[in-house]
Amino acid sequence: MPKSYNPKTYKSGVVIIKPQGFLDGNNVSLIITPADIKHFKEKRVKSVELVFINVVNLNLNAARFLNEVFEHFYKDDIEVFIVNANKQIRNIFMRLEDRFFNLIENEKVATLFCQENEGEFETAIYLYSEDVENRNMILYYLVKKGYSPIILNSKKELEEKKTQNPDAIFITNSIVSKISNRVVSFTKDSMVFFYLDGFLDAEFTNNFDIEYFRRSLLIGFRVFVFDCEHVKSLNIHAVRYLAKLAVESAEYGALLCVIGLDTKEINDNLLIDMEDTGYLFFKTLQEFNESEEIKEALENIAVANSKKRRAITKEVINLLPYFVNATIESIEMMTGIEAKKEKPNLKELSFDYEKNNYIGSSIGFYGDLDGVLILVFSENLTKRVAKILLGEEVGSSEMLNDVVGEFANIIVGNVKSNLSKQSTRIDLTLPKVFDDMPNLLNLVKEKKGVEVKFYFEEEEFYFFLTR
Repeated sequence: MPKSYNPKTYKSGVVIIKPQGFLDGNNVSLIITPADIKHFKEKRVKSVELVFINVVNLNLNAARFLNEVFEHFYKDDIEVFIVNANKQIRNIFMRLEDRFFNLIENEKVATLFCQENEGEFETAIYLYSEDVENRNMILYYLVKKGYSPIILNSKKELEEKKTQNPDAIFITNSIVSKISNRVVSFTKDSMVFFYLDGFLDAEFTNNFDIEYFRRSLLIGFRVFVFDCEHVKSLNIHAVRYLAKLAVESAEYGALLCVIGLDTKEINDNLLIDMEDTGYLFFKTLQEFNESEEIKEALENIAVANSKKRRAITKEVINLLPYFVNATIESIEMMTGIEAKKEKPNLKELSFDYEKNNYIGSSIGFYGDLDGVLILVFSENLTKRVAKILLGEEVGSSEMLNDVVGEFANIIVGNVKSNLSKQSTRIDLTLPKVFDDMPNLLNLVKEKKGVEVKFYFEEEEFYFFLTR
């Protein structure tokens, strides 16, 4: 039997395969056979983990064959992770134009991607990547699974953390492909980017997380970008769905933009329909970035309120301690300062932003519960957190905003873990950061919620939970 063959190990919805030797067109088909594919479906496998630590090399034909198999998994919502591949093998896989798999650097990191987070994960996770786009996709992926990775901004910082915390998990050489079983999204410069690929048809409606889109609108995002560089075509079903998104976003005054769509193979009437519903088209990301219309939108779009006023529910109130505790534990852990808490109040969010400088963040959540979480940090508290996260003094407003965004990610990851212990499942949007407090307050204007004011020494922090 060829050396590349190896039995499969099943563990909590994950199948682990460890091929060996040199893979080529003659033996690669034995790694995953048609019978295996059928068996994976029967066992409801969610992830396939191929550990390449004992694979010496593979040729391009073998890589293409595996990718074709992975495409079948992709269509069945089974994700594939290639783990511990050497540099030569990674380079061959990276030559493929459309990759239906993710490259993960080692088995320790693979546990984050392949296995469910049960809320007991205590090891620190550090993320470093010079590719900002890939870093954001990894961050999005892990936050959605309930983890709280800490972003490192330089190789020097990475080496320092490895020395200080050698038992932590460091993600430095993993690649999450744009092609996934869900539409990938991340936030950048107060905008939400969605990466679309392949043929957009009726299946697109199943892979697009519309609740995430709605929550992003609710927490204040007003520019949504659909990166269609890898879209081969789209039909009327996809256009109708995109039109639905445009109608929902119109209530908030949001802009929807399409970048990189090759219109040659697309019916002109479908493009006209999209333009009629308000989509703006750009050939390249550079053209989008240089657009005066986009610059003006980012400067002038006021945060609109939802017309629907929704009361906070008893279910949300009952789970308030888990939200509060996860938030306070995160801040106390990062600052080393014990929190002093005032009595919770059911009221509209209010604070005197003219007497003190603040930076805020809004996070939407949905699932068993839905609502909006607002976190407001005094500027001085933000600087203390920044010094701990980055290891140096931070003065620029842009970096302070980034720190609030990263720290909010840590907090929402802890919130999700705490709630999972109570068998409450929620998904979370990525945080929207505000340095303009009138805009933040306008987001929840006339909405009652639970406000809790904290003091970390003399520095103020506001927690506000609403729907």
